[in-house]
Amino acid sequence: MTFSVLMVCTGNICRSPMAEGLLWHRLPEALKPVVSVRSAGTHGLHGNRAEPFAVSAAAAYGADISQHRASVLDAGMIRSADLVLAMEKYHIDKINDLLFFRCKYALLLGTFAEKRENPEIEDPYGAPLGAYETCASEIAACMPGLIAHIRAQVDGRAT
Repeated sequence: MTFSVLMVCTGNICRSPMAEGLLWHRLPEALKPVVSVRSAGTHGLHGNRAEPFAVSAAAAYGADISQHRASVLDAGMIRSADLVLAMEKYHIDKINDLLFFRCKYALLLGTFAEKRENPEIEDPYGAPLGAYETCASEIAACMPGLIAHIRAQVDGRAT
């Protein structure tokens, strides 16, 4: 049985593809056969490639998102996920709107970073490369805590 993670941002061309790529890149090999990772946008620019600066910022952390194509978030994606990770509270609201009830497994990605005061990850869209690099750094800081959470969930299912 696969544990499914869904990353959500607005356009699905910056933050969520970087988060998807970074998680997959950092996921331990032992977990890859039992974890799936995808991303979508609340206002996804369906079919668009990831922003070039996002591709560059993710690559600096070893993640290749150059083949990413944006998807529009829908209720089916949310229902099929075991964990939905949003970049902003606004995205949580949109997730809940699509389901007509509160999604108990939708969280802000930033909550997995240690010592982070604001759990929201700011949108770098339209900003210079440095903003994308900062965003990728913030996303990367979430990965150890997120991977520990995923491991605990997968291990819990195995017992």
